[in-house]
Amino acid sequence: MCLGIPAKVVQIDKSNLGKVDYLGTRVKTNFELLDNLKVGDWVIVHAGFAISKLNEEEARETFSLLREIVEKEALANKNEERKKQRNGQKG
Repeated sequence: MCLGIPAKVVQIDKSNLGKVDYLGTRVKTNFELLDNLKVGDWVIVHAGFAISKLNEEEARETFSLLREIVEKEALANKNEERKKQRNGQKG
């Protein structure tokens, strides 16, 4: 499964290569599949290629949903660990 995480375009050269920023990590990216990109735009990258463009609101909404998923997963893991500890104490 591939998870599309928004990345901000931070560098584009004349050959349509450059870098995106993933929450502080800069990654080399090929922009040839998208037209009219500029520094500051938001994109989804797959296998080193920018495959779709987002607006800033879509990027923020995606980050919000990803945070919610991570928080729920962490809570579920914590609850599972408590359950295991209780079951271990009973036996």
